[in-house]
Amino acid sequence: MEEKFYSHIFKLSLSCKYFKAVHKGKLRSSRSLKTVLVPKGRLSQVFFIYNYEGNSFRVFKNHLDLINFFQSKAECDFTFGTDEELDGFLANVKIAG
Repeated sequence: MEEKFYSHIFKLSLSCKYFKAVHKGKLRSSRSLKTVLVPKGRLSQVFFIYNYEGNSFRVFKNHLDLINFFQSKAECDFTFGTDEELDGFLANVKIAG
C-alpha cells in the first residue's frame, strides 16, 4: 500500500537513508517542484523543493511559504546550488517532535 502512495523513492547520494518524493511536477521545461517526505525514526517532515534550471534548489518548510515565494512575498527557507548539497541537507536535517 505504501508503494502506491509514494510515486518515487530516491536514494540519497551522501547517505544510506531515503526520502520519499510524494509528488513531482514540472512548472516549465527547466523548472520543477517536488514534494518530499523525510522520515527520521518515528518522526517525519514534508519539504517542498523548487528546482530552478538544475542549478538552484530552493527548499520550503511549508506550503504557505512556497506560495508566498511565487507571489514575491517571501524567500525560501534554504537554498542549495547542487543535488549533492540538497541530498546532504535532507540526509542530516533535524526533525522536531
